[in-house]
Amino acid sequence: MTEMSFRKQLFKAIKELKNELEELGRYGTPYLIGEIKKDNGKWEVHLAVSVIEEEIEEFSIEENETLMFICPVRDTRPYKVYMDVISLISNKRLQQEIKPGSVIKGNPRRALKRMGFEILWMHSQNTSEGTYITVWASKRGNRYTITMKVVGKEAKIIEVKKI
Repeated sequence: MTEMSFRKQLFKAIKELKNELEELGRYGTPYLIGEIKKDNGKWEVHLAVSVIEEEIEEFSIEENETLMFICPVRDTRPYKVYMDVISLISNKRLQQEIKPGSVIKGNPRRALKRMGFEILWMHSQNTSEGTYITVWASKRGNRYTITMKVVGKEAKIIEVKKI
């Protein structure tokens, strides 16, 4: 089965879950839990929807010819869910480079680790203007000082300095 037919199969499976996503969205954030296998040249897509009590980060695990993932569904439109899943499983979110103005959703420590950073030191400081986080991190032998401003459950990167 070609890459294009795999994508069609994934979209069709997501589209079939639209009503369930909307229903569970009434009780909390629905999560799409998926397993994608390649068996004898054929793709198998298995999806389920669940509401998880605690908010968790999206992630994907690849093992042999199987890819497993959990992805929060913030917008129940099938195309948006499809694009979020494709972005996650193609690792576009995890390979992003940090730069001033970019936003980290969820836990900054986990997000930076997923981007390949080793966290050396992290400090949070409350000011009259809000909460700021300063991080010393290293990646590929380079060291960085990263300053972020906390806005709700997100952290906006203010400054990235290579040391």
